[in-house]
Amino acid sequence: MKKLLGMTTALALVAFSLSTSAAEAQKKGKKGHGGGAMTINGCLQKGTEPNSYVLTNVSGGGSYELIGAPATVNLAPHVGHRIEVTGKNITKPNKAAKIEGEKGSEKKEERGERHLEVHSIKMVSPSCP
Repeated sequence: MKKLLGMTTALALVAFSLSTSAAEAQKKGKKGHGGGAMTINGCLQKGTEPNSYVLTNVSGGGSYELIGAPATVNLAPHVGHRIEVTGKNITKPNKAAKIEGEKGSEKKEERGERHLEVHSIKMVSPSCP
């Protein structure tokens, strides 16, 4: 009986340790520091340039320009919706400009913007505040 109790306790400690590590890794990814993967929630709006989109009203404030969405992700039908976007936080303006195919003076504009390279989206609500 003592052996069974000891094994159960050991398994519970391992499970707790793994769940804590996973939660910490997920939390770090959501912060988006250092160009890592993250998931953010916000309102999808058309950008000022053709075929460009911006996620506004994100938690923590501000907005993200959405770039590099794969062909399988169609953002257009979700304009005006609250969506959840999973992607890679692009912290370097030169990398964002390269993904967008911008050069010269257009490239300089990227410095003041936050960018998210889209991997996937999920609709949260058909309306936004």
